[in-house]
Amino acid sequence: MAAMPEPRVADQLAWVTWLRVVAILGVVLIHTVGSTAAGPGSTTTVDGWVARVLDLSFLWAVPVFVMLSGALSLDPSRFRGSGPYLRKRAWRLVPAVVVWNVVFVVYMALTRDGWWQGPRAALALVLQGRVAPHLYFFWIVLGLSVLTPVLVPWVARASRRELFVAALVAYAVPVLSTWPLGTDDGRVALSHVAWTWWLPYVGPYLMGRALRGVLLPRRWVPVSALAVVGLCGLLSWQWRNPAAPAWLEEWSGAHYYSPSVAVLSVLVLLLAQTTVRDGGALAHVAGPAVMRVAGPVGSATLGIFGLHYLVLLVGIDTGVLGEPVAPWPVLLLRAAVVAVVTTLLVLGLRRVPVVRAVL
Repeated sequence: MAAMPEPRVADQLAWVTWLRVVAILGVVLIHTVGSTAAGPGSTTTVDGWVARVLDLSFLWAVPVFVMLSGALSLDPSRFRGSGPYLRKRAWRLVPAVVVWNVVFVVYMALTRDGWWQGPRAALALVLQGRVAPHLYFFWIVLGLSVLTPVLVPWVARASRRELFVAALVAYAVPVLSTWPLGTDDGRVALSHVAWTWWLPYVGPYLMGRALRGVLLPRRWVPVSALAVVGLCGLLSWQWRNPAAPAWLEEWSGAHYYSPSVAVLSVLVLLLAQTTVRDGGALAHVAGPAVMRVAGPVGSATLGIFGLHYLVLLVGIDTGVLGEPVAPWPVLLLRAAVVAVVTTLLVLGLRRVPVVRAVL
């Protein structure tokens, strides 16, 4: 009797891969349509509204990247000691922090009149994340990596409830810092520099671990999906919109530290974890054939994160990708070009051992 073929088993971490892929596409969209979303006609033209939806609907991307990092890095079964972990993370992240900042400093100095004011000024811009609008993410991951060996022993002893409560408490730090609680009813704020950028993301980092393995009941999947759509719509509508009530932006604004974005990020993670698995609604995307394509892209998201903005700048500076503020069909085409070109470049460059260290 001929042997029966073994049933296809979905990749148990396929949801992580796909969430990374969708999140990096969201980051590309935010940067490619941002000028139009924030420009004149933002709330009065079709182009403006399309840009707003493409931009604000992906505010969950960075918090979810951090949650995914926490779900994996804070796993005690994967932890092999502080020394090996820190050495591995240092070899992965320190070259990326240095190289990407140098690349963008050089590019801005060569292409922007008056931008270069000397090495001291350039270093200040690096430490404040003002060289390019996405490089702060590398400081976040680096800071959380340094904290990880302290957290893992506690995570190994803690219950899921304790993890969840700790995540909520840590999440409250950035949320409360954006509320009008100052003596003049202003925000009390957080300091955004290289050595503090990780602090607002301890909550998402712990939340990723607290929610690892949590599956939504089947009846809650459509409800959660509708909630995601609703929150994306609300964030797209309220941001810098004169028609939106002032209290909404003050207490639950359209930004990374917003309670709305926190809830949205949690729902996105839970939906991915619930549906992209054996027996889930999206089980077909977790099969071996599909994962052979998605897997390399998911593994290359840090490199795509670093490179995509340079591809965008070069495309706009040369006129190939049009003006920063553009009609919505141009925005869609621009996002597709930046995403595809960046992905192909990164996948190709990752074959070079030395270059792979920063990609």
